[in-house]
Amino acid sequence: MKKVISNVLAVTVALQVVMAPATSFASTKEFPDVPKNHWALEAINDLTSKGVIAGYDNGKFGYGDVVTREQVAALMYRALKLEAKSDYKNPYSDISVGTTMFQKEILALTDMGIFVGDGKGTFRPKESLTRAEMSVILQKAFKLEVKAPHTFNDIDATYWWAKEAISALQSNGVAAGNELGGFDPSGVLTRESYAQLLYKAMQIKKDVPVEQPSYINLDVTLPSNVTALEIDNFIKKSHADSPLIGTGKDFVQAQNEYGVSALYLAAHAILESAYGKSEIAYRKHNLFGLRAYDWDPFANAKYLPSYKQSISYNADYVRKNYLEEGAPYFRGYTLPAMNIKYATDVEWAGKIANIMERIKPFNKKDYENAKRLPKNPNTLNVNALDEAIPYKDYAKDATATVQLVGSYYQVPYPFSYTIKSVPNVTQNEVGKLENGKKVNVYREDPNGWVEFSFENAQEKYWTLKNNLKL
Repeated sequence: MKKVISNVLAVTVALQVVMAPATSFASTKEFPDVPKNHWALEAINDLTSKGVIAGYDNGKFGYGDVVTREQVAALMYRALKLEAKSDYKNPYSDISVGTTMFQKEILALTDMGIFVGDGKGTFRPKESLTRAEMSVILQKAFKLEVKAPHTFNDIDATYWWAKEAISALQSNGVAAGNELGGFDPSGVLTRESYAQLLYKAMQIKKDVPVEQPSYINLDVTLPSNVTALEIDNFIKKSHADSPLIGTGKDFVQAQNEYGVSALYLAAHAILESAYGKSEIAYRKHNLFGLRAYDWDPFANAKYLPSYKQSISYNADYVRKNYLEEGAPYFRGYTLPAMNIKYATDVEWAGKIANIMERIKPFNKKDYENAKRLPKNPNTLNVNALDEAIPYKDYAKDATATVQLVGSYYQVPYPFSYTIKSVPNVTQNEVGKLENGKKVNVYREDPNGWVEFSFENAQEKYWTLKNNLKL
């Protein structure tokens, strides 16, 4: 299996490729280097409109360019709409932030078993991949079954490891071979060739009929039997530094009090707040973006004293406004029905259903005798919440002494996600405190951060309270 891992998918990305979100691409975007009558044009346009293909910084697609293994990882990660965890094992000696832009993507796909390395402990991110290697990756990624043995005349015994995958691609109509009746298993893959193959593989997956119920078509006012421990364990496994660890009981309590599935609420919070690590979630305890309007999300977002209250307010809000007949945004009781009015992202419902499945795999028996939860007659007034964070001011001329050599920041926020509260902050962490140094202190936020300045300096920064002796 050593070549199997080269992996196939990169057609769409390159080191210079802009990996922007899908919503930023227009379906009419055209690449000047792709011929208007090219056989892969439909595939390229479709994948571009979905944000899977972005092209180079110079506006070109990269027609004729050979894809590399790291590019394959980046594209596969986006095509499968994966979420990164914080604790991936790294089995590769040549994969680090210094060797590739796509470490997260490579390790995520390795964790899923789609990539397995070259058998020597290396991934070789800058090298190309072959059509045979591509076949194995596509079969794994899209779970393609073999409907008939392949008929290609150039697959000899040396390709035993790819024979099943090649058969799967041909029998599902993903790959047709060349005019000589061959597959060209050792041939390297160009970006346009892979775009065509990926497009066809994604169509096959999309066309598989859904024979069993799943979370995507489940009434979210039915009670989930997910436990607080299952929610907490999932969050901890996915993001060990998540502030949401320990809130499992709050999701279950909100289900019982406000009549909305605890599993849905947990998945929604995880998606919206990046596991509680977005700035709005962390600093305002606002897990669901309540009132975080686009023109100034951080300033508009409501402040809630705790994550528990955020969960309760959102459960009450969606039940009263989206999940009751006659409600202003009611379109049905399922995630796709909510999606119509709740989110502009057409894939919102699918993303939440995917997280629900990962927390607790769907089991039809769990819901066979379930009855809709009652609506809480009392209403929590979202409009009564304030947007401002309640700071505690220190006395004038108050000072403190550094007792721990911790970090200090421009904004009281420890994670690496986008800063929305202050314009143009691209590097939040400033440096390390010096033990024993005197500082002036001004105020404290609800998360235990203290605003301070160094003696004889005007610039103000933030550090955690336990770094200071007040």
